[in-house]
Amino acid sequence: MMMAKDSGGILKWMAEYDRRYVYLVLFLVMVGPLLRPIGMPISVSPDTVQYYNVLQQVQPGDKVFFTLNTEFSGYNEIQSGIIATMRVLVEKHARIAFGVAHVEATVIPELIVKAVQAEMTANDYQYGRDYIILGYIFPNEAAVAAGAQDFHGVVTQDWLGRPIAGTFLDEIDDWEDWDLIADFTTGIATSFLINHYALRGTPMIMNCIGIMIASEKPYVDSGVLLGLLQSMRGGAELEFLIGRPGPGLTAMDGFSFGHYALIIFILIGNVGYFGYTRQQQMRVDREAK
Repeated sequence: MMMAKDSGGILKWMAEYDRRYVYLVLFLVMVGPLLRPIGMPISVSPDTVQYYNVLQQVQPGDKVFFTLNTEFSGYNEIQSGIIATMRVLVEKHARIAFGVAHVEATVIPELIVKAVQAEMTANDYQYGRDYIILGYIFPNEAAVAAGAQDFHGVVTQDWLGRPIAGTFLDEIDDWEDWDLIADFTTGIATSFLINHYALRGTPMIMNCIGIMIASEKPYVDSGVLLGLLQSMRGGAELEFLIGRPGPGLTAMDGFSFGHYALIIFILIGNVGYFGYTRQQQMRVDREAK
């Protein structure tokens, strides 16, 4: 007996849909939130809460060493944590000195200042009195060690060659005079800062790229680091805690919707496959009788 032609219906389509639909939908649901951020709520890890609590303890006038141990490729991963941390420090009226450990990062402090310009203007931040950009001052461990012992013996001018004498850095002599080090790192000079500052007792927090999390976590567990912000995800969580969506939460929107779309396609494919297979088997059984 000749088998009747089977159109398959919706179950066949669900089992055999064109995979190009998957790519198209993923593109739309991931690019859409980048163009129109939503800021969906996300869970917050204990590490981010610990980091946030350290920032909340900063007092007006505290001297914060804002160190950028990154290049531009790494900056994109930890940008959200950098900007969110800077927002908190400005709102706390901390005094901030930017130090750089990679020549590529020399212009990054300007990008950070521009990103939080509204907050800095609202809090009457003035260059030299409230913040300063020192530029590339960490070429190697010797420079970090020397700066920890005699800061003005190593650093005498800012990144544009202007003397730092007369700025709030007159209050800095050695590692003991910093109230906090906030380090943002891909691993360039971070171990030097830990060796010559944190292990001596300078309070230090860190935002690192994902591949460094496992190696830096023991420093948190042992109390050497007071807090660890984990990659872009940690930055997004900090944005959520301070109520200021930025590049981190925007990226998380794309990740979340992308995963939702994949789950839906997996469900459609499985329902279609098993439903259509069962439908075909039942048809064969009927025609065999």
